[in-house]
Amino acid sequence: MDSGLLPKSLVFFTLFIFITTTINAASAKDPSQPILRPPGKEKVTRLRFYWHDVVSGKNPTSVTIVPGPSVNSTTGFGSVQMIDNPLTEGPELTSKQVGRCQGIYASASQQDVGLLMSMNLVFTEGRYNGSTLSIIGRNSALHKVREMPVVGGSGDFRMARGFAQLRTHWFDMNTGDATVLYDVDPGHRLPRPRPLRKEKVTRLRFYWHDVVSGKNPTSITIVQGPSLNYSTGFGSVQMIDNPLTEGPELTSKQVGRCQGIYASASQQDLGLLMSMNLVFTEGRYNGSTLSIIGRNSAFHKLREMPVVGGSGAFRMARGYALLRTHWLDMNTGDASVQYDVVVVHH
Repeated sequence: MDSGLLPKSLVFFTLFIFITTTINAASAKDPSQPILRPPGKEKVTRLRFYWHDVVSGKNPTSVTIVPGPSVNSTTGFGSVQMIDNPLTEGPELTSKQVGRCQGIYASASQQDVGLLMSMNLVFTEGRYNGSTLSIIGRNSALHKVREMPVVGGSGDFRMARGFAQLRTHWFDMNTGDATVLYDVDPGHRLPRPRPLRKEKVTRLRFYWHDVVSGKNPTSITIVQGPSLNYSTGFGSVQMIDNPLTEGPELTSKQVGRCQGIYASASQQDLGLLMSMNLVFTEGRYNGSTLSIIGRNSAFHKLREMPVVGGSGAFRMARGYALLRTHWLDMNTGDASVQYDVVVVHH
């Protein structure tokens, strides 16, 4: 990863992927064919491979596309990397390559190394050659064990959902290399496979504060839109580490952070692409996350965005968030938004 974050780290991924077996052999060969039968029984697939983030040298596979503002941040808040990282069977970069990891990761936390990761695992060898898995989630890169949701897939992994557990294998602060011991005992490395518990519904309400102004903003511009005649700011991108509180006041009890990006993606109205992780830091969901990606029609009275995954207590979550603006200061751009979230999880 980037030298300001976690340079040239090599990370061990283990995935449990739950796949709905809805296609027969004919439709697998021709994805354009409609699915004519009810979804089949879900099955579990487990994969193991190594992910190499090569920042240094003549042929890096991870490049900085947004350096982040020159602010006093030890986490590199606001910086963005584009990656086309090799996936291999073993820990050596020279080990057999089984695919590529293509996407972005961004420093989305002001207090710790918390990365927003949005990427596709593209398999190029073996039985899953040509298939992909999509991941979006939070990577607490300095933690010994991390978890991110698998939110979809293609090919053999069509309609996949699941999770990835990450452990750094090696890391050197001087060169960007690292070596980290990890437990390979299956009884400790991963939870033993067991039947999924009955799904339940959880409802949450909190307030999301977008602080753009003042000396300590939690929302900063990382890409300034082109200087064209767009009243919507089309092309601009914000990086956020916004507080989540119980009540509408910013001084209310904080229950978490919202870390990620939002971007002006409409030329005609204020339509925002939002890709972010809700990171809970208090109460029964402390340490758990929810991942959201969707469109926010910011000037509408009521908006809806999908919850596509989660971690911890919200592992395998899916659902939706309803948004209502509580207040907006047209002069500063600061805002408080009420979130009502409904998620189904095990």
